[in-house]
Amino acid sequence: MTAVLIIGAGWLGRPLAKQLSASNHTVHVTNSSHESTKESLELGLSAHQLQLPLPSTQSLASLIEQSQIEVVIGCITPGFRRSTTPDWDSYANNWQQICEAAKQGGANKVIMISSTAVYPSESKDMKEEDASLELALGNNEFSDKSLALLQAEQRVIDCGMDSVVIRCSGLVDEIRHPSRFATRLRSVSRNSPANMLHRVDAVGVVEFAMNYINHGIINASTPSTCDKAQFYQAAIESRDLDITLPEVIDTPDKRIDSSKSVKLGYQYHYQHTFDLL
Repeated sequence: MTAVLIIGAGWLGRPLAKQLSASNHTVHVTNSSHESTKESLELGLSAHQLQLPLPSTQSLASLIEQSQIEVVIGCITPGFRRSTTPDWDSYANNWQQICEAAKQGGANKVIMISSTAVYPSESKDMKEEDASLELALGNNEFSDKSLALLQAEQRVIDCGMDSVVIRCSGLVDEIRHPSRFATRLRSVSRNSPANMLHRVDAVGVVEFAMNYINHGIINASTPSTCDKAQFYQAAIESRDLDITLPEVIDTPDKRIDSSKSVKLGYQYHYQHTFDLL
């Protein structure tokens, strides 16, 4: 049994909390607002209100110490889309506070839910070593968003505790179905792989990392995939929707290689992106 704190009990954090609780771990969660904290409490979760950035790390460190938390899992989003002029340093600064509080409070491991958006838009299979802060600095192939995400990852890597960074592909489930996004896309490419991950596997990979990985970076994405044009057409048809696929183009892009997580021992529930539909 492990005492776990999940920072950010939202779309991913809440089902993760339920799964870890079902596995007999002691789980605490945080939410940023009073309303969302109340919702977590009503779901039977041990919830605490916590708004990032923190005025100081002391309150979080005290929560970690008093609850005897061993593993801190961060399911926080960067929030870059909420502003026309993003504060690219804010995400890394939030993670810096989380790591400092975890260390002060006596935790021994930090798990970061990151994103495959760290990788540049190159037509190749992206392995974990293809993105790092060192590679991105001064490299125009990496976007501002990629650099900001990698800066945050580096804060976790350098935290002085066991740490695991999980780079998740596009997250979907039965409610957040891929067909929902079809009308929002300006175009889809027949030469761009559909990098996707079901929420069930996102939860599964995090639990696996907590139990079996002490340190490192792993990609989390369905092991097999198809191109985006095929995928979104199949998503539309699976829901029998009267929607026309956006313009089909030929722009190539990256494929996320998740073979490292498989070699380490994780078995994906959804082996192919078509299985997500």
